[in-house]
Amino acid sequence: MDITIVREENQTYFEPLMPKEEWERADLVLGAIEEGTACGILAVSEEAESTLALRYLYVAEDYRRRGMASELLSVLHEIGRRQGIDMTICQYARTKEQEDLDLCLSKNLFTLDEIQSPVYRTAFSDLSPKYFGKKPDENTLKKAVVPLSKVTAKTWNQFTKKLEHLQEDKEMTTELEVKYMYDPEASFLLIKKGEPAGCILFEQLEEDFLLSYFCVFKDASPVDMMHLFQASYENLKTRCSASSSIYINALTEATEKLVKNLTDQKAVLQGQAVTRYYFY
Repeated sequence: MDITIVREENQTYFEPLMPKEEWERADLVLGAIEEGTACGILAVSEEAESTLALRYLYVAEDYRRRGMASELLSVLHEIGRRQGIDMTICQYARTKEQEDLDLCLSKNLFTLDEIQSPVYRTAFSDLSPKYFGKKPDENTLKKAVVPLSKVTAKTWNQFTKKLEHLQEDKEMTTELEVKYMYDPEASFLLIKKGEPAGCILFEQLEEDFLLSYFCVFKDASPVDMMHLFQASYENLKTRCSASSSIYINALTEATEKLVKNLTDQKAVLQGQAVTRYYFY
């Protein structure tokens, strides 16, 4: 088994192992080769200064349970120590489908964070027509919400600082500094009187989507809140197929209740959103 850093000259060899959007987000990719076959891949991005985010770890089915994932992580740790990295984090939904990942990270000394929140799954078609059935006024939406692709760095920083100062439950504080993690067309900021007043942030998972974070500040109204959902709905309905699912990280009890209402109680509890850390 050989582990190599994936660069431009050998990327095509490993491309079938990872979705296109992960290639665009990755700052470092490691590949595993056995008997001349590319069969494993690991991708990380720079989460913040001296911090890496493990975004993707995959081993082809015929090559699993041979220690390949552990070897990829071992090389990542070696690179991290040489480069003076403080820690690597991995965030994922702890489900039956992710049991192997959970066990692999545990074996490779990733510490499980105590803070966890429920993750729900719903089909796009199960979103309540009571909330989404009526097409919103486009002029109203344009004034109320701004796609993440058009949000300036200044506005984004203003939003994250405002969120940090207004966060009541410190245990549920979410790190939102890295804007490019989120789908720039399906994610929006709510703007009131020229200032950010809330957000809805999606990540794309191949043909599925993860609603990573949703919030509105106290000066926003229920109508403002619905503008965020309607804007994303109008975008997602052009991109979701019959087999697409939306995963929702319900960070608070209020969000959990909202999820059930917006899906007419059809959302299914999928697992727990967890974070694991490896400290160097």
